[in-house]
Amino acid sequence: MSSFKKIAPDFIGSKYEGGIKVFLESTEDVRIFSDHWFSDYQDKISFESAGKDGKKSSGGCTAVLRKVREAESQQLTAYGIVDRDTLLKDNKQDVFWETDDTKFHAASPYGDNIHVLRRWEMENYLLKPEAFKSELRCKTLNRLEPEITAKTLLNHEDDLIKLTTLSTILANKESSVKFTSEGFGSANIGEDLHNKINNYLSTYGMTLESSEFLEDMAKILAFANNEQSPDARWDKLSRILDGKRALYKFCSIFNKEYGLKGFQFADEVKGSLADRIASKRELLDEELCDTIERFSK
Repeated sequence: MSSFKKIAPDFIGSKYEGGIKVFLESTEDVRIFSDHWFSDYQDKISFESAGKDGKKSSGGCTAVLRKVREAESQQLTAYGIVDRDTLLKDNKQDVFWETDDTKFHAASPYGDNIHVLRRWEMENYLLKPEAFKSELRCKTLNRLEPEITAKTLLNHEDDLIKLTTLSTILANKESSVKFTSEGFGSANIGEDLHNKINNYLSTYGMTLESSEFLEDMAKILAFANNEQSPDARWDKLSRILDGKRALYKFCSIFNKEYGLKGFQFADEVKGSLADRIASKRELLDEELCDTIERFSK
């Protein structure tokens, strides 16, 4: 009889079930991948959270890497998916700021079995104009036909770039710097947001005019430079935006514009947007489809 002594507790069941494990950073990521987007792969792939108790804050990329190594040591087939912003935290700046998708993926900073998302994080894959439009129409009980296009989202480009730059700057600071909440500045626009960020940065002797802030803003803009088409510009720019901050911003904007109490909490909207994207398969990023297909073989 085979012994369980040499098998890590987390993998005892998997050792005899077979199949492929794909580790993600949180239970929320698992829910979107498994329940909304790739349920048709359930006979081949088991999506699992690497974080302790399913929480991204308990491990993130480090936990994904560890889980994949542990699975491989048990002769199990395992892969991992981590957010792009992990590269900032791991001081892999050159890869993080790479604007060319082909070169970005070719870098493979964590090995072939770990896919680094080309967009900042999972929330970025929800930032589809068509998904917002469909969900808003549902929330207004079909009373309205919201005009949500890439141009609509790009109307807030400057604010989103400033909020994302705040994230890139803070990620490079020592641990004593207090990170702002994901919803920071979501209710502020234009000059009001500019002043709010400046007030926060002043605590650490910086402003939006500081050279490091301006340099990161320019790097973010480089992702969409030379794109005149709103659809192409939004697609490219949204790769490098802080996804959670962007989602909070749009939830706040659409909640105010359409008076939707049910659209003010970003966490409650994620599943609905994922459903909208799943119902129109062409909205799901080809990158994700190709990655899961590669893992399944």
